[in-house]
Amino acid sequence: MTDSIASSLAAMLKAALDGHEARGGPIYMRLAVVLRHAIQAGRIPTGAGLPPERELAHGLGVSRETVRRAVEQLTEEGLLKARQGSGTYVSARIVEPLSLLASFSEDMERRGFVPGSRWLSRQLVRPTVEEMLALGVSSTDLVMRSARVRTADGEPMTVEHASVNAAHVGGTAEFGDSLYEAMRRNAAAPVRAIQRIRAGVADAETARLLNIGLGAAVLETERRSFTQEGKPLELTRALFRGDMYDYIVEMRIAPS
Repeated sequence: MTDSIASSLAAMLKAALDGHEARGGPIYMRLAVVLRHAIQAGRIPTGAGLPPERELAHGLGVSRETVRRAVEQLTEEGLLKARQGSGTYVSARIVEPLSLLASFSEDMERRGFVPGSRWLSRQLVRPTVEEMLALGVSSTDLVMRSARVRTADGEPMTVEHASVNAAHVGGTAEFGDSLYEAMRRNAAAPVRAIQRIRAGVADAETARLLNIGLGAAVLETERRSFTQEGKPLELTRALFRGDMYDYIVEMRIAPS
């Protein structure tokens, strides 16, 4: 990191830190909050290196111990990663807002990653009972059922299993690389979704596909998307790497 960039970063963090002064609490905790917000908002991009502790402490007007404790806290959270002999960098961790409905590819491109997919299977089949209920199709209809590994900058991020009415992707399993784009082409663009999230652990197949350890933490999601009129469009289940994916929720106090 050049001196000018380091100085700009320190100035940005100091202004934010000064704004937290009235909130009280240990300085290192307030600095951790400021750093966390800057990373999650993209003001410190993925892969960026932090200035050395001495420089950052000088620019912020705090002790090196304060900087060290704040950095250690975010390292434990997985937002920062220390590289031996090199420095501390912003981890390639995805922070996903739950209020935004977007395809994986659109989301990765918005964050500056190169999205990719490795198809495991995709086929036209008769629906299961669960798919009939979720997609509003009959036993004589066809559904397009797919499985793939989604990647960001070549790194496996999630294993995704999707089912949609085959008519919504042109009646073919060879609809291209983007499921949502194919649905838009066929006038079946989702505008809202219900998504469930729960904690899980990787079985042997998931661990192999995501290049993680057996029993490693994963996030299990189930998404059901709908048209503006409430017509069901999609049933997608996915397993996300717990070490590289966070979901965030903005909450407001209910009016009294």
